[in-house]
Amino acid sequence: MNVLFMNPPFHDTTFNREVRFQAVSPQKALHPPLLLAYAAAVCQKEDHKVDLIDAPALEISRAKTISMAKKFEPELIVMLTSTASVDSDGTLAKELKKETGAKTIAVGVHATAVPEDTLKRGFDFIARGEYEYTIRELATGARVEKVLGISYAKNKKLLHNRGRPLIENLDELPFPARKLLPNEKYYSALYKNPFTFILAGRGCPHQCIFCAGPQLMSGRSYRFRSARNIADELKFIKKNFPKIKSVLFNDDTLNVNKKHIIEVCDLIIKEKVNLPWAAYSRVDSVDAEIAEKMKKAGCFLVKVGFESGNDELLKNMKKGPRATTEQGRKCAEIFKKAGIQVHGTFVFGMPGETKKTIQQTINYAKDLDIDFVQFSIAQPYPGTEFYETLKKKGLLKFSDWSEFLDEEGCITPIFEYPELKSEEMEKFLKQAYRQYYFRLGYILKAIRQRLTNRELAKTSLRSAWNLLKYIKG
Repeated sequence: MNVLFMNPPFHDTTFNREVRFQAVSPQKALHPPLLLAYAAAVCQKEDHKVDLIDAPALEISRAKTISMAKKFEPELIVMLTSTASVDSDGTLAKELKKETGAKTIAVGVHATAVPEDTLKRGFDFIARGEYEYTIRELATGARVEKVLGISYAKNKKLLHNRGRPLIENLDELPFPARKLLPNEKYYSALYKNPFTFILAGRGCPHQCIFCAGPQLMSGRSYRFRSARNIADELKFIKKNFPKIKSVLFNDDTLNVNKKHIIEVCDLIIKEKVNLPWAAYSRVDSVDAEIAEKMKKAGCFLVKVGFESGNDELLKNMKKGPRATTEQGRKCAEIFKKAGIQVHGTFVFGMPGETKKTIQQTINYAKDLDIDFVQFSIAQPYPGTEFYETLKKKGLLKFSDWSEFLDEEGCITPIFEYPELKSEEMEKFLKQAYRQYYFRLGYILKAIRQRLTNRELAKTSLRSAWNLLKYIKG
């Protein structure tokens, strides 16, 4: 069967559907749709004819996207969607069905969370959760009634088949079909560009109320690939995609299992992979041994979810008993001492947030004095505990999914508290960036870093310009 995978065009070329949260940030980025590439590779392995159109990366219009799709003559079109883009994606699905006759399948966090609503937007099927094997079965002509993990309409009724179990042996998956991606297009101000994603595992054992992936797609446990499988993929990337300069381990928390991260790092060191990489970390999942090993294996940056400068808010968002502000300080110092740059994420709007606690978070970020920061207003994705909490309390303030982004493609608050209005959170967001990046001490440190790092100096110019535009806007 001809199976077309698609990351549809939407808004501008820096909209990323596969994200944990939307954030306003001067550090613009364009991410590879890695899970689509995984599903494409699974279908290729079964000898289906496969293509992948990443419209945002290719910077192509809806008309061009439809034209490319028609040329491929697909029988199935697998479309990545998201909360903010689902209306647009559904309209495109109907156009594609009319022009090609193909069945359309929506995948991703939003489609998994609200399959009935998503079907009504114009799709034929929803593949809920991890969808690699679901798409493979549909492509091989399995009876729809027997395919696990799908939702669909039949005789004007919306039906939901039993859920599909998570993939336990991740080593059995082929490497993502990166040859179908425009790899030279993916960039971030934080990495060595172009970069790509890699997954050492899936899922997260922690209970954060706002992170959509573990709650809807990958589960509340960490299933990891073998160190051998990971090292082999890194070597495959380096050999076959020489233009790729770095990779981001896009696991929710790469170092959540100490034994595993040490094994991975040891093998990368032993086999002299020599490919720079970055990763996500929690404040409570690192010690000096882990950080030093990561650095030796090629890690140059970690993205750490500090989230808040108020311990009560950290409890409210269920970060865990060890994820405290004091532990955050220790984490930052451990990575600094190991020579790894730290990018900290901070979120405004969790339950219990006030003007006072937001300023506490800004002050906390300044005290940490890390290399990069990202402040955001919490985005309550449907299906998450955070969304359900706000819904029950009548605090959600939107009538359509498209309101999750403003006209410029930036996150817009779709909730507010009696003591904290959405306009106030947006005002604090600009203040946070201004107070952090415009400190004399930070500016001097940033200049010193960029004098010895040409790659960072290049990307910083664009980031600085975007930051100035945002603050003045």
